[in-house]
Amino acid sequence: MEFKDYYQILGVPRGADEKEIKKAYRRLARQYHPDLNPDNKEAEKKFKEINEAYEVLSDPEKRKRYDELGSAWNNYGRQNTDEFWSDFYRRYGGGSTYTTQEEEFEVGDFSDFFKTIFGDLLGGPRQSYQRRGSRFHTPQQEIRREAPAEVQSEVEISFEESFKGTDRVIQVEYEELCPNCGGRGINGAGKICQKCGGSGREKKSRKVNVSIPPGVSDGTKLRVPQVLGGRDLYLKVRVKPHPFFRREGDNVVLELPVTIYEATLGTELEVPTLEGKVKMKIPPETQNGTVFRLRGLGFPHSKEGGKGDQLVKVKVVVPRGLTDREKKLLEELASLRRDNPRQHLVRI
Repeated sequence: MEFKDYYQILGVPRGADEKEIKKAYRRLARQYHPDLNPDNKEAEKKFKEINEAYEVLSDPEKRKRYDELGSAWNNYGRQNTDEFWSDFYRRYGGGSTYTTQEEEFEVGDFSDFFKTIFGDLLGGPRQSYQRRGSRFHTPQQEIRREAPAEVQSEVEISFEESFKGTDRVIQVEYEELCPNCGGRGINGAGKICQKCGGSGREKKSRKVNVSIPPGVSDGTKLRVPQVLGGRDLYLKVRVKPHPFFRREGDNVVLELPVTIYEATLGTELEVPTLEGKVKMKIPPETQNGTVFRLRGLGFPHSKEGGKGDQLVKVKVVVPRGLTDREKKLLEELASLRRDNPRQHLVRI
């Protein structure tokens, strides 16, 4: 087999790194791509050589064999160029085959490979290419797109709305098949559709009424069936954090500040809940961090019915700005506690 200098074909030095090789390949493949050089056999031949060179130099093992063995490198892998291209199109062309004897090949969704490498270089829709001799054309019946089976969107609600449920009208952005080209991306003359720019899809926007049930948590996905041309809407719910409450499962947690006097002597306080204020007794000698349970004031259980609880965690607050009188009284109290042999203190 005739030796080909792949480095020369790509125009890179032998010590070129992966980035340099890929950059050179992108530039040359763009220059010699069949779409941009119709009926040009020389460009077609060059295009094959460029891809063959990139196939070898972009693979560390193949490149190593090529550098070590020169023209004999391929004896350890593919035996001829026909086999190389057959494998190339099989991998990048969705299982289609390439046959040099008949001068004919078919490649399904071949431009997906180039879109992966070049982005939207070709500026047109996904296409299937067929070759007859040296001519490429795009059969319209093979490139019709399908609209997504579902549409996804997000909605943000407050902590209180996640507790009680709410109704929202949301603006949903989605896509449908272009009515001008039927999703093919090209018109009857084989040119790029001007309405969709070759994408085959048309962007749309619509307002949708959505009922969000009580008890949804942050990240919940709600299915709204058949609201967009027969398609389902999957709505991801985002719950804004609350300045005082937080959620643990179906329980609501509240940290309640109390003074040292209230915690020591006991008291009755009004405690906020998501259903309004309730009165709660703080017994004497309540310790910092004590948790009280208000039953049935949490989030509704999604399956078994009933509700979670509200957990009230006591946070004893040390007073500031003491008067001289208050300081003196506290000193007297401290003195009494030091003299009391029955005090129950845990010392570390």
